[in-house]
Amino acid sequence: MEKEIFVAPRANRASRNMPERSRVRTFVETGAFRPNGGESQKVVFDSLREFDTFTTTTALYPVADMVEQPSAIDYVDADGRRRRKVIDQVYTLKDGTRIAAEIKPAERARAQNLEEKLGYVAAAMPDDFADYLVLITEENYDQWEALNARRLFAYRREDDPEAAAIIAELAAEIDLPVTIRELILRADIGGRAWPEIFKAIYAGVLRPIQDGVIDLDMLVEGGMQ
Repeated sequence: MEKEIFVAPRANRASRNMPERSRVRTFVETGAFRPNGGESQKVVFDSLREFDTFTTTTALYPVADMVEQPSAIDYVDADGRRRRKVIDQVYTLKDGTRIAAEIKPAERARAQNLEEKLGYVAAAMPDDFADYLVLITEENYDQWEALNARRLFAYRREDDPEAAAIIAELAAEIDLPVTIRELILRADIGGRAWPEIFKAIYAGVLRPIQDGVIDLDMLVEGGMQ
């Protein structure tokens, strides 16, 4: 059997060095992101909030690429002073749409009147930088969504086409909602079923009956009929 050769992920593309771990920051580094399904890309975040935004966004939207800490934008603020801003993340969707995201705690964003300030930044964004600039706080998603997205991100590191095909076939045969536990038993492929069921939910192959943390007792039905 031919041995797999480890290929290190490409270096991250941030425009500035990310801070080291400290008492006030959570430093996250991962090489699991594969832009456009290609080589793995190292991405770095200086807070768990930024990581959650990234995983939740890539779980819910067709993200083709993401660059963290892109080049700075020069702009003029409300008082006419020249300033410079480095946005946290810029996403490119598969249809070519580019979305710049500034990520901050909700309380801090309100205290700094950040939405208004970002309006001046958006007005100065070059045409090739992004189509939109949005502010994202923890109020834009539920914690269960973030937890599910973290798990999905981990499961997407490896592909198992055979297991995925078995889950898709079972999903097409579901007449009444079943628990994920029951679906795993029907699949009869052991632990290989769980990650593919998780991915199938986000691909629309399976559909949960209600929102919440994805677990063995969650009821699902066939999503693509």
